[in-house]
Amino acid sequence: MLRSMVGLSLLLAFAIAPPAVAAPIDDANAAFQRGNYAAAEKLLLPLAEGGNAYAQYRLGQVYAEATGELRSVEEAAKWFESAALQGQPHAQYKLGILYVNGNGVSRDFVQAYLWLSLSARSISGSGSEAVRQRDLVAARMSASQLADAKKLVRAWRPMKFETEAAPQR
Repeated sequence: MLRSMVGLSLLLAFAIAPPAVAAPIDDANAAFQRGNYAAAEKLLLPLAEGGNAYAQYRLGQVYAEATGELRSVEEAAKWFESAALQGQPHAQYKLGILYVNGNGVSRDFVQAYLWLSLSARSISGSGSEAVRQRDLVAARMSASQLADAKKLVRAWRPMKFETEAAPQR
């Protein structure tokens, strides 16, 4: 009987315990919304380094939108790429836009088309901004570039994040 009660107590404790990652993500989002980028970075960095795609995306936003010493488009691109490689659609969009403009990465319309196309697959509606941006990029590409980009889109598969395999810039 005692054994059953202990088992039931443990089951209830785990059932009502919040997910371990939810609180830091929520706190980081709140800090980001307040413009407290340093606090958001402090909360997101360990999660991002651990492979959490949403944390990587949000950390990229922190570096892209922060002011002063914390601002780094190159660092933003690194984290957007880590999240995009795992299939995070908002990171794919942001990375695509960086490639269009050559911010934090070299301007590359083939890569821009790839990431915007992948984002458009996941973000609903053919009228999405990802679709619009992808089509604008396509209009600036040669037939050969467009064929190469479409081939990359067809072959693309999300990757599992591994600390050693994280993109380095």
